Amino acid sequence: MALLMAMLMLVLIGLLGIAVINLSSTDIKTAAYEKVSMKAFMSAESALTQVRNDMQSYIAAPPNNGQWPALDSTVINGIMNGQQEISYNTTTPSGEIISFSYTISDFGAPDDRTVLVTVKGQSQNLERHIEAIIQYEPAEQVGAQECYNSKCTNMDQNSGASVTYTGSPNSTINL
Repeated sequence: MALLMAMLMLVLIGLLGIAVINLSSTDIKTAAYEKVSMKAFMSAESALTQVRNDMQSYIAAPPNNGQWPALDSTVINGIMNGQQEISYNTTTPSGEIISFSYTISDFGAPDDRTVLVTVKGQSQNLERHIEAIIQYEPAEQVGAQECYNSKCTNMDQNSGASVTYTGSPNSTINL
């Protein structure tokens, strides 16, 4: 009887050990997936920053000189330059390749200074997508969110109070 009980206890302990190993294996796989997913999401956020920088450069350059053109399609065509999608690849200091891309399309009226940006970030074989609506507001308005000219001041979005920009005269302000 003791031998039978000992064998039964060994089988139960063995099954419990197998269950714990499977659980920890699943947790490790989930953690690895979450890490790659977060890198892909951060790549998508990088693409959103890149499209804002590209828009800033286009708006600040002649003939626009810091002013949004009459039609949103002028900005879209100027940035996209006839391409369906703009892609970037970069290598991190650890040697990992991160890819991101974006597209811009008109959103709303043709002249409302509003565009829809669709960005895609990729890490390994996982993609994350973000869509954002970006609207240009000149810096002179109280509560302005964007400033395309190095000589303008940024506005606090909550109070409308001026925040002085202290960059060099030829630098640009990030959106």
